[in-house]
Amino acid sequence: MTDLDRLRSATAAALPAWTGAAAPHLPEWRVAFTTDGSDAPTGIAPVCQDEDHDSGDGSVYTCCPDPAVEVECPELAEYLVALLNADRVAPEAAE
Repeated sequence: MTDLDRLRSATAAALPAWTGAAAPHLPEWRVAFTTDGSDAPTGIAPVCQDEDHDSGDGSVYTCCPDPAVEVECPELAEYLVALLNADRVAPEAAE
């Protein structure tokens, strides 16, 4: 098992409890505005399932699940979202 495989497995085990997702399902991620006054979303957060939260709104509100993570770079935020969402496929299905 590579370091990346080990880290993916550990993250897949931890994220459902942290985000409120029902195990073994991993949350869908989005870029998010985690810093006031930024011109572009510079953070990442799980997609908010609240019916009053517009899916196109990148803001983080109290209805949104944790964690909201500031990464300080819009390009890095988009890359991390793509990686996390790619890992939403169950490890058994990816083999």
